[in-house]
This record gives sequence, structure tokens and C-alpha cells, in this order.
Amino acid sequence: MFEGVDEGLVPSREWLASPPSVTAVIVCRNGARWLPQVLDSLASLPHLPNAVVAVDVASTDETREILGRYLHPASIRTAPAGTGFGDAVRIALDGAPQTEWVWLLHDDSAPGPDALAHLLDQATQSDEIGIAGPKLREWPSLKRLLEVGVTVTGTGSRETGLERGEPDQGQHDRPHDVLAVSTAGMLVRRRVLDDLGGFDQQLPLFFDDLDLGWRAARRGYRVRVVPAAVVFHVEASATGVRQGSIARRPRRDLRRAATYTLLANASRPGFLWQSVRLLLGSVLRTLALLVAKAPREAADELGGTLSVYLRPGAMYRARRRRAAASRVDQKSVRERLLPSPLIPYRHGLDAVGELVNTLVGPAPEMTGRRAAVEARDDDEDELPVSGSFLSRHPWAATVLMLALVALVAARSVIGSGYLAGGALLPSPESAGAWWSLFTSGSHDVSIGSDAAAPGYVVPLALLGTLFGGNADLAVSVVLLAGAVLAALTAHRLARRLFASPWIALWWGATYGVLVATSGAVAQGRIGSVVALAAAPAIVNSAYLLTTRPRVTDGLRLGLWLTLATAFAPLTYLLTAAPLLLAGGVLLRRRGWPSIATALLLPWALLGSWMWTRALDPGAWWWEAGRADAGVGDLDPPTWQLALGHAGGPGAATYATGALVLLGLLALMRTDRRAGVLVAWAAGLWGLAWASLGAGARFTDGISSGPAWVGVPATLWVAALAAAAGMAADGLTERWAERPLRRRAYAIGVVLAVAGPLLATGWWVARGVDDPLERGPITEVPAYLADRAADGDSTLVLTGSREEGVSQQVVSGDGTRLGDEAVMPPPEAFRDLDNDVRRLLANPSTGVLERLGTYGIQAIYLPAPADDALVDALETVPGLKPSGSPEGSRAWTFTTESDRTPAPDSALRPIAAYIQLGLLLVVTVAAAPGRAREVR
Repeated sequence: MFEGVDEGLVPSREWLASPPSVTAVIVCRNGARWLPQVLDSLASLPHLPNAVVAVDVASTDETREILGRYLHPASIRTAPAGTGFGDAVRIALDGAPQTEWVWLLHDDSAPGPDALAHLLDQATQSDEIGIAGPKLREWPSLKRLLEVGVTVTGTGSRETGLERGEPDQGQHDRPHDVLAVSTAGMLVRRRVLDDLGGFDQQLPLFFDDLDLGWRAARRGYRVRVVPAAVVFHVEASATGVRQGSIARRPRRDLRRAATYTLLANASRPGFLWQSVRLLLGSVLRTLALLVAKAPREAADELGGTLSVYLRPGAMYRARRRRAAASRVDQKSVRERLLPSPLIPYRHGLDAVGELVNTLVGPAPEMTGRRAAVEARDDDEDELPVSGSFLSRHPWAATVLMLALVALVAARSVIGSGYLAGGALLPSPESAGAWWSLFTSGSHDVSIGSDAAAPGYVVPLALLGTLFGGNADLAVSVVLLAGAVLAALTAHRLARRLFASPWIALWWGATYGVLVATSGAVAQGRIGSVVALAAAPAIVNSAYLLTTRPRVTDGLRLGLWLTLATAFAPLTYLLTAAPLLLAGGVLLRRRGWPSIATALLLPWALLGSWMWTRALDPGAWWWEAGRADAGVGDLDPPTWQLALGHAGGPGAATYATGALVLLGLLALMRTDRRAGVLVAWAAGLWGLAWASLGAGARFTDGISSGPAWVGVPATLWVAALAAAAGMAADGLTERWAERPLRRRAYAIGVVLAVAGPLLATGWWVARGVDDPLERGPITEVPAYLADRAADGDSTLVLTGSREEGVSQQVVSGDGTRLGDEAVMPPPEAFRDLDNDVRRLLANPSTGVLERLGTYGIQAIYLPAPADDALVDALETVPGLKPSGSPEGSRAWTFTTESDRTPAPDSALRPIAAYIQLGLLLVVTVAAAPGRAREVR
């Protein structure tokens, strides 16, 4: 009946001299679709069983009539609805001939040629072999492997050791001992089945085979898989094609069966650990299913697990029965037959890899027209694709190369210490400091503050928490790998913009290089890096919103916009006007709720921190980190802005010239004029903002500095590159018969490749340091920083009497990333400024006492300390000279004062937790729903 089974060499089969008796048991339930072929395959075996008994479990189709045509009425049993597999086998064997072996089959499992004889070949080799099972292959494809023996992981998953859809090419054809074999084709000694008490009645449908094999192994019997014996299995119950399944909630029953099997068979020392592990794992999976918007599956997951824990008596009896029957050490069974404890986590990494592959792999979308072009045979997806990794996975190879280039470029800032410099402040000691900063009503920075924390600390805190609390690692990954992240989001957008995958690859990689060579990385502008990495995702979400205006699309766009705005608020202004214009032109009334959702969400999630931008327009130019990166005035000439450069170190000034030229040439292609003009309009919008901010200074109410226009300037060049890509899309076929135009196209390709390659070479050669660096925090000496544990701060004075003195109050070892946004406003320092002037002009202990009310207990002059300031402070009564690095000076107070309580807002923590709760709700609502199979 089934062809293509390689029977290999036929063994001598000494058992044929005295053939063992076999009873075949077929359990049926609404299997009329497959039952005739199963019975025909059984009847065509060269070596037939001595008896065949079928059990019909309340079938409502033609199963009973089919059985009547093939079998004697005395060989047909009837079982009531809801009867499990083990009970059905028990009903079949009651009154059946007493044979040496029982061969179990499903109504959707057809034995291959000589399957029974191959099973007996192995089963009769030793009396220790109590169970033998075949190799299962998929029916109807016939070639894909399902199981060659099975075991169970510590998390309750069936482990077959096979890849999904793995074809049978003889790679698993060695007979070997396993924990269990499937009941579809299981050959079990009758005395062994009776000795074990049959199948556990607590497992009517799932895990009955694993439990029986596990108990057999503990009893001292061997379970053997025989790959030469092949059974073809539909898996009708598992795949949902069978009508009238006895499992109303399959996932719940599966989880219950897995938990029950693992706990019932766990060793005594491992029972407690396994109980905790399974419960925690189930809770985590439940949360993941809720995030995936699968509440029914989440309820089944947790309900199935708890149903075992809520019946301790049943578990106690199950474990007692197994302990009484056990004759083999549990440790021996675990070492021989159970998989590595790392297997579940390896599968978890595979799942993460699949998730990453959706981002870096080919476009998952396919229109109905493209999908209907051709129908492939089942064999086609089993053939390996030849060629190098680059030819088979060009985008993945490009991402790996970009990552390698980014790693080499960051060579000088990889190591110990903190990543800082330019606009980037050192990270806090742990991610917990960011959580505390966001949820606290009072901040121990400078003289104390109750300001609202910036929104960007939340994603950094989340990432740092995922990295084991390592805040510096989170910042390093975002900043140093930001170009790679930007390339990933850009390529995802490019797959929507361009029909040619090679143009999509070029634009994605080019965008990543533009981010790396914009100067943002070298200048420590983490806000610009995140905003530029999120920009393609914003455009992509906006495109989806304008084509299918749904609230969930508005939420996704709003989340991306919130992320970018939290790091670089100017992104909001760059997005709002084009989105409103696109909505007015394309959607009119029907899309406004979604657009309003997207534009209002940042105001809700970022709270009062966002509202201050509306009250102070200059604050829109602020980005995460220092307002002044210390790279001089950022006033690039017009020609540099036209090339997309915002000024400062770390920018590849001339490398973008080819992209600008290609963008201009793109206007010449008239049949793609619409897309090219849209790209130009987007680019000019960015260039307009870059021109507006270049050379300007801004203040956010706390500090001031020159405006950095790297985000709009980079987007300007990226838009011109997109225009060039749109114009080039499809030109190869159109100009195939025109040699002159082909040469022009070739020149364009050279320009398109040369620009990014030149920028990449410059990126690698220069590196990303200066002013970015990695090292220790040296704002104040370590012993002064340690005094922060007692609430003491240090007054740091810089400058000279002739040029003016600047003062800063430092808590701990200095300002950390996030602290700069919650500093007290300038007006809060008026009294302190007056006290510092009195200290230098007319020192007295009274001045020190007033300074002490701010928590100041030390004064520090960094190198080179001004001699006039040193002379003035040496005469101050109540100051004691202390050790300090060469060229600097430090004094500690000998007097103590009661510190004035720092400002504290009772509403800030409440608002912060509301924002976090809203963020969680919106993220769950915006997340893609769990894919459900349509049968």
C-alpha cells in the first residue's frame, strides 16, 4: 500500500521457527477517512498478527460499518464516548486471545511493508525488551519524519530529536533504546503490559506512551525503537482533523498530562525542584500567551498545571505506585534515557533565532497573486539549497558584516569602565537606579529635585534588566550597535518600498552606515541613535496606518513614536505634520481615530515630561544626555547640511555626495515620479528642520547648549537614497536592450556602492572614539564619592576669579545618565550662588553652615586648580584640606548642619506607575495576535 520504504537487508529471523503470537488492537474514533487503508495495509503484511481486535469509541461516522466489512463481529468491541486510549486497549484485551505480544495501532496509523516482522526482529532478541516501536512518518506526505522514539524534557515537552519537517533519508535508522515509543505501532509484551498495570487511567489521551515507557524503564524493561519498521501516521487528534475529539480543551489536557507525568515519575530528591520549575514555567508561559493576546490558551496553560497541583492525593497515590513497582535506580534512567537539561533552553534560543529571522530574513508577506503563480510539490522544500551562505542569505550575511564592522570600529571603547563622553553621561551602577529614578518622587541629584524623570530611562531600564541589571552594557549595545539596529529596521521598510531585494538590501545597509557616520555615535548622542533606528519603523507603521486604518496600527505607530520622542523629542515634530497631511489626503474621516491615537499616545505615556516641551519650544531640541556635548558650536555651512552633516566630530563629510547626486538623478525617471517626489518631500522636510536648528542654541529649563540637527540631516540623505532606489527599481529589465542606458545604469550602481563603502571604510579607520571613551568616573575623588552613602554632597568649583567661577553640586561620584533631566532649575540655585560668592569674598563659618543645609560637606577644585581660589579657600574657617589628585585640591567640612529636606512630590510615583501600567496595556494591545491555524 505504501511505497518508498527501504526494507534494507532482511535478517535471518530465527523467531520464524517458533513464531510469537501477536494480537493487533486498533482503537477507532471517527476515523472512517483513513481506516480502510489502515486495514488494507494490515491485511497485506507478509507476517500477519494472530488476531485483530478493534475498539470503536462512539464513532458517529462510518467507522462501525467499515470494521464490519473487514472483521468478524466477535473481533469488534464498542466503548462509550469519552473512553481514553488506555481504557480502550483494556476493553479490547478483555476476552481476546492470550498472546505473547500486543500490537497497538490507531485508526489513522497504517503499517508499512513488513512492519510487524521488523518489530519482532528486535523485540525477540532479548527477554529484557518489553516494548518496541516503529519509526513514524507523516501521512500523507510519507517522507517526513514524525518520531524515531521519544523522550520528555524537564519542562514537559515531547522531545523527538528531529528538526521540524525533517525528511527521512536513513539518518536515524540505527535501532536503540529510548524512553518511550508512540502507541501508534507500539509492540508490547502482554506480560509486561499486565505487570505495569496497563496505561495510567489519569492519562486518557496525552503522554500515556511516555508514562508507560518511563514506568517500564524503572521496572527494568527495555524500550527499543526499530527504524526498519515504518508506520505512517496522520496524527488526526493532534492536528485537529479528527471530528469529535474527547479533549474539549486539548491544550489544557496536554499541559495537565505533561505536569502529571513529570511529577509522578520524578525522583524523590528532584520532586520539589521539578514542582517549582513546572509551576514557574507555566506562569511565564501564561504571561507570554497573554501578551500574545491568546487568553483562552493562557487559561488552558495555567489551568492544566494547577489541576495537578490541586489534587495532591492523586499525585501521592501515583508516586507511591511507581515507587513500589520500581526496580531500577531513577538516576540510571535519567542519565540513559532523558535529554539534557539544556534542551528546553536550546529550543528557547531557537525560538529567539526565528524571531530575529523575521526581522533579518526575506519578506514574510506574499500577495495572493504571487502565491498563486506556482504550486510546489512536497519534495521541493526538502531539497537543500546550494550555494554559499551569502548567496542563500544575502541580508543575513550583510547584517553579520555590519555587526563585525561595528565591532571593529568600537575597538577603542570596548573594555572595563564606563562608556561616556560627548553628550553621553556614564550609566548608573545598575538598571535598578533607572527604575528608581522613574518611580521616585524625590531625586538625590545636586541640591535635590522632584522633577519628572525622562521617559527614555524606561526602555533603558528594561534592556538593562534583561542584561542582568548591567546598565552600562545596555547603553553600550544601543549606542555601539545602533547602526546595525537601524539597518534592520530600514531593511524591513525597504522590503515594502522596493520590489528588488537587492535594492532593499542596499538601502537597508546604506541607512545603517549613514547612522554610524553621522557623528551621533562618536559624540555619544544616544538619543539620535535610537531615534534614527526607530525612524524606519515609524514610517513603516505610518504606511500601514494609511492603508488599513485600525486602532491597533495606531497603537503600534504611537509606541514607536513614543520611543523615538523619549530619546529625541524633535522626532515627534518631524512625524506629526507629514502624518496629518497623509491622513487628510489618503484617509479623510475614517482614519482619524487611528492617527489621533498615534499622535496622542506619546503625551499619555511620557506624561508631564512631554508636556514641558509644549510649554518651552526650545526643549524640543533636547536629546538624552548632556545638552552641551562639548564639541563646540554646531553651525555647519550650507554645503555640509546639503550633504547631511550636522557638524562635530565623527561625521564622514564627503562620503554622502554620491547619494545626494543619485537622489537628484532620480528625478529624471518620469514613470516613478510619484514615489520619487514623496521621498524628496520627506527629505526636504528633514532638511528644513536641519536648517532651522543649525547654529541655534536651546535651553530646556535646566541647561543649555547648541542644537544638534543630526536626526533631520541624516533623514534627508536617507530620503534621497530612497528616491534613488525607487528610480532604479526595475531599470535592469527595462534597459536590457539599450547598451548606452545599461552603461549609465552601471555607473549609477558604482556610485551607489562606492558612497556607502567609502563611508564604511572611514568608519572603521577612524573608530567611534573621541570624544566618546571608556574609563573610570573621575568627577570627584573616590573618597568624596563614598561619602554620598551618608547623604553628603560635594561642591565642585571650576574656573578662576578673573574669568568667573562655575559651581556644581555633585552627589556620589557624579552625574549619571538620566540625572541630567531631573536637575533643579536655575532659579533653585540663586541662594546657593550667593553663598558661594560670599564664601570666596568674605569666608565665615556661617557660610559653611548655610552650604551644609544643601547637604554639602566638601569642596573640590579639579585640576588645574586656580591659585587664587585655593588661597581664598585656605583661609576659610571650618575647612580641612584633604587628599586629592595632582593639580586639584579638596577640603572637607569640620562643621555639620541640618540638611534642608529635598523637594518631594507625592504624586510623581503615582503618575509613574500609571504610565508604566498604561505602557504595559498598550504594548499588549498593540502586539501581534497569536497566529491561529485555519483548518
